[in-house]
Amino acid sequence: MNRSILAVTVASLLSYAPYSLAQQADETMVVTANRFEQPKSSVIASADVITKQQIEQLQLKTLTEALKWLPGVQVTNNGGQGQSSDVYIRGNSSSHIIVLLNGVRIGSSTLGSANFTAIPLTGVEKIELVRGARAAIYGADAIGGVINIVTDVDNSGENSAQANVGFGSDGYKQANAGGYTRIGDSGWFKVGVNAEGADGFDATDETYTPSQPDKDGFERYDLSLEIGSKLNDNWQGRLSGFYHDSRSEYDAYIDYDSSFNEYVSPNKQKSKLLNVAGQLEYSSASWFSSITVAQNRDESVQLNGEFPGSTIVTDRFVASWLASYEIDDFFKLLGGLEYLKDSVSDSILYSVWDSEFQSYDDEDRKNLAGYISSIAQFGQLDLEASLRHDDNDAYGEYTTWQLGAAYNVSQSFRLISSAGTAFKTPTYNDLYWPEYGNPELKPEESFGYEAGFEAYSDYVDVRVVGYRSEIDNLISYQGRGVDLESSNAVIKGVEISASFDTGPFSHFVSVDLLDFDNPVNVAGSGQPAQIESKKLNRRAEEVYKWLVSYACNDFQADLAYMYQGERFDDTKNLTKLDSYSLVDISLSYDVTEQLKMQAKVSNLFDEDYETVATYNTQERAYYLNAHYKF
Repeated sequence: MNRSILAVTVASLLSYAPYSLAQQADETMVVTANRFEQPKSSVIASADVITKQQIEQLQLKTLTEALKWLPGVQVTNNGGQGQSSDVYIRGNSSSHIIVLLNGVRIGSSTLGSANFTAIPLTGVEKIELVRGARAAIYGADAIGGVINIVTDVDNSGENSAQANVGFGSDGYKQANAGGYTRIGDSGWFKVGVNAEGADGFDATDETYTPSQPDKDGFERYDLSLEIGSKLNDNWQGRLSGFYHDSRSEYDAYIDYDSSFNEYVSPNKQKSKLLNVAGQLEYSSASWFSSITVAQNRDESVQLNGEFPGSTIVTDRFVASWLASYEIDDFFKLLGGLEYLKDSVSDSILYSVWDSEFQSYDDEDRKNLAGYISSIAQFGQLDLEASLRHDDNDAYGEYTTWQLGAAYNVSQSFRLISSAGTAFKTPTYNDLYWPEYGNPELKPEESFGYEAGFEAYSDYVDVRVVGYRSEIDNLISYQGRGVDLESSNAVIKGVEISASFDTGPFSHFVSVDLLDFDNPVNVAGSGQPAQIESKKLNRRAEEVYKWLVSYACNDFQADLAYMYQGERFDDTKNLTKLDSYSLVDISLSYDVTEQLKMQAKVSNLFDEDYETVATYNTQERAYYLNAHYKF
């Protein structure tokens, strides 16, 4: 059946009509790919969007749970909800991914990635994911892709409010509420609150060292605020804030002396995230300009039983100016300046090995950058080009570039290709962490390209892309007490995605096929180097996903299926993780126009699997939810 559908798609190629950069009716819009809003169908890069409606339909509870259903994404969890998680895009780790909140970068410069468990889905309008290198637009770390969490953006509606209450397995409970109100004729105020927690389950299994049979629960509280005003026909300003406070229990890891066992429990981690941003925007028929000033604080305190805990604090200040000029519907120029300062001066590190407190040797970093990009259409050819220069006071100057081209064979078929460079600077932990830091590490550098096609018809929409990424000086973890090492890795892959309907059912399927070449020193400590090609750890070479939705009047049913192939847990490929399949079912019923009742079963067939060796995952779980709109 798939072959016949594709045959119909190819046979339906018609004469070409130019596609304008201007918005089309009912078109999904994307802002992350090139820093300005454009129709998703005009984006050359591989981009996908999770909407608020999809989040509600699938009853997604965490950012990682939402991301894992997108093409090119794999997720690992060190236990249940509230435990640390990692996201991989096209085989690139979390430290190769930039995370934005309403276009403003968030995250920890000590970890080198965002705290994915700290970002709630309450009040999220959509999540945009752009895969592939975007350093020429966003700077350091954008090797694997960019994630942009966009909160509610409609500031022209009527006063509204909503509340949500949910319960589930392992003592799970959640309550959240949000509201929007007009202030005069041109102002608005938004607020959102979220409280969530669970008794949890044991994060680790009996093979973990040392064994710690207990329940590892969590609790979290979130608050988001925004106030803004449209000053006149061209100007508007807004001030927004986000605060996260959580506490989670976890199992400590001490592998070299079992005499420490009596000290490792209980273990807790306290996390706080504060983000405040102010934006002033100007827009006219052809011009758009914005000034953004933001302050982000990421704080983590580890309470390790009888041991003193480390306090890791990252303060990040960002100031940026962006301007774009649309010459006509087929040509647009964009440029900007960005200043970023990271500080870890309030951090205190505790080394179990040395039984002493330490601090980071280098406590501040500053980065000044300028960038320019353009998008143009010449008949059936779409082109984009970006160039960015970063001046970092710790690592010097880097210039990155991005080129993209798409040839519209017809309105229903186009060829796409892009290439670009990117880089990532070592994190503070990479350089100075007491148990494995290596101050001699160099910045990672990458070159990547992709090519493929998109086909659209009344029957099916298909996108097929092949890609290759070469990463020099890739930083890898070798184990506790061993300095971090670097190597030159190659990631190759193919992404296939398709959406289609069969009667009352809507389908979205994706296939990810990857291949890794990562040279690793497999020799023992003190032995001559022995380099062998290994697979990148915790990343499968085969991933299949299928989402199917059924709607009838006030009833909605969704099924989500995922298969993830075998992968290795460690860089030397000594510990293999088995493949697994997961099935989730979500049901919704609109009791009235205001009240919606929902139920969900996660891991329907109670699959026993691991995404990280010795760490347990969620067994079959049940959830009930009530959503009310005022």
